[in-house]
Amino acid sequence: MAALLLLFASVFCISTTTTSSSSTTPSSSSSFTTTSPPNPSTRSSKKGVVVPHWPVVRCSYFEALTGISWWYNYHTFPDIYTVKPGWCTCGGERPEDPSICLPQDPQAVQFVPMVHGLPGHGNRPNETIPPVTPSYSTILGYNEPNQADKADLSPEEAALGWLEMQGRYPDKILVSPATAGINIPWMDQFMQICEDLGCRIDYLATHAYPTDNVDTIMKKLEDYSKRYGGRKAWLTEFARRSTHNETEVIAMIEELLPRLEWSSHVWRYSWFVTRYYPDPPDDTSNFWIDPVNSLLDWETSTLTRVGQAYNHPWHLPQHRPRCLQLVRLAD
Repeated sequence: MAALLLLFASVFCISTTTTSSSSTTPSSSSSFTTTSPPNPSTRSSKKGVVVPHWPVVRCSYFEALTGISWWYNYHTFPDIYTVKPGWCTCGGERPEDPSICLPQDPQAVQFVPMVHGLPGHGNRPNETIPPVTPSYSTILGYNEPNQADKADLSPEEAALGWLEMQGRYPDKILVSPATAGINIPWMDQFMQICEDLGCRIDYLATHAYPTDNVDTIMKKLEDYSKRYGGRKAWLTEFARRSTHNETEVIAMIEELLPRLEWSSHVWRYSWFVTRYYPDPPDDTSNFWIDPVNSLLDWETSTLTRVGQAYNHPWHLPQHRPRCLQLVRLAD
């Protein structure tokens, strides 16, 4: 009798090394796809950070993060100190020239502007949004339009605003609104209305705050990409929620980042945020993030253990996850 092939097939994806911060347990996945990252240097072409105007930035902030290649701040311009004068301090004092707090090499660590929302909506309804200058090629779309305390836009409002934005910036790469929690219902409506209106959306963006299941978040990102025409995803906010344990945060980074780096469905990713206020969170709520997620110390621009793990060059070949297909044969 001829052998019967493929009773089952499983794919196991294992990061071959970790940082010295901790060790992790290999995980399994049924959907991981690999691709070679384009940047072989110590800076990952995918890895970025969120740098909002709060709390406060210290001198040499960006120089500590030697592994990133991009950043954003929820605004269309990088020099946020023009509207938030206390944004940066050096030795406890505001520097005479606050631009020294920006990346020293803006080509190596590129700023990506964001159009946070629409006038009259959300948590910044009266804000005048400066236009994106010609020096930037990419625009991030609205920040969490499905949240009342963020951009707060219906799918129709967002789509109509998007049509105007693409008319204003016909030559720029447009990254979709970033929903909170990979929100399929909101995004389905937005994408359908956009298709009817003729919107152009080049990439997807979303936010996710996993606990300890890396396989689940990777599967969600892959499904998100496939659901909307194979557009690659920007994971523009993520961190390890619902834990006070620094070792658990590091363990998630060591397992997740190699997968993000080598996934063909993920184009960029950025940690939220570089420095948290040191006050303990209300851990009785449904959603909370502990300051142990900070990449930098509160008082200095020194990397925390979490920051060291995030800064690690997970895009280098030695960290490529080993995907082993196991096929059982039977007569």
